[in-house]
Amino acid sequence: VTGVDLVRAQLEIAAGEPLDVRRELRGHAVEVRLYAEDPRSFLPQAGRLERLRLPEEIRVDAGVEQGDEVGIAYDPMIAKLVAHGETRAEALDRLGAALAETEVEGVVTNLPFLRWLVAHPALRAGRTTTAFLTDYPPLSRAPLLQPDRPWQGAWRLNLPPPAPSPPPDADAGAHDHRPGGESALTAPMPGTVIRLLVAPGDRVRARQPLVVLEAMKMETPVASPFEASVRAVHVAEGDRVAGGALLVELES
Repeated sequence: VTGVDLVRAQLEIAAGEPLDVRRELRGHAVEVRLYAEDPRSFLPQAGRLERLRLPEEIRVDAGVEQGDEVGIAYDPMIAKLVAHGETRAEALDRLGAALAETEVEGVVTNLPFLRWLVAHPALRAGRTTTAFLTDYPPLSRAPLLQPDRPWQGAWRLNLPPPAPSPPPDADAGAHDHRPGGESALTAPMPGTVIRLLVAPGDRVRARQPLVVLEAMKMETPVASPFEASVRAVHVAEGDRVAGGALLVELES
């Protein structure tokens, strides 16, 4: 967009030369980041890149190659994809086409999410906020019509505001169980068990943390979905587990 070589500019500044900020903007650029992470929960994933095909028509900054291993100790980014166009719509079209050509096998990635995001009508219309993924959960069906902008809402027209929606019940899952029910808790992502907080026979309450996993320098607690007794524990502190591995079994 600016044509500035950032590395060269940094060296020139370090050498005491003035920074030339008189630049003419050219078109639009859009960047997405391809990660080894779940496309809905965004939890990091790990595995071997059995196949990696990246687009050639746009700029791609990749730090891995086909055959490389994505581990759990570092950031799981695979590549940055940057598309440029004379208009924002053209840049998004080019990026969407590039994502359609991208192929990754062997590890779960956010590629389905990126394709969904770039094609989403709200994003293409520029009607996005920090609540975007709350309004449009990842990979959900896109609405046929877009809502009005905030300044077109009832408050702007001095009309009574709509009634607020009730807050979600965070314990709804904990309430939805039957006596005698059982539950098997699995690892939401690959990682290392850094804390085991229960033992067989323990009585636990709803939403009580049972196991804490660490991956990509991030701690993720795994909690009980309802009040129950610990039937069995299948891991120990220090164990490295794969995504989906059985951690704890519960029974009411």
